Amino acid sequence: MQDILSPGRQLLMEVLDVPEVAARIPADADLILAGINSGDLIRLGLSIEERTHRPLTDDDLMDLQTVDGIDRVLANRT
Repeated sequence: MQDILSPGRQLLMEVLDVPEVAARIPADADLILAGINSGDLIRLGLSIEERTHRPLTDDDLMDLQTVDGIDRVLANRT
């Protein structure tokens, strides 16, 4: 499990209406099953695109299912 303040977790906390939820989700847990809604995931994807100035690929979108996956997407864009 990744550190609670990984880049992916920090970004998830920024886009959620209730950031404390992101702090409690295990890094390998499915975000939808953990209570994150599709609107939050869309905002997450848009935020990544804005920060990196690159559109997300289909593979990137599939990786946005867990905090670990968000970290992978961010690491591949730096």
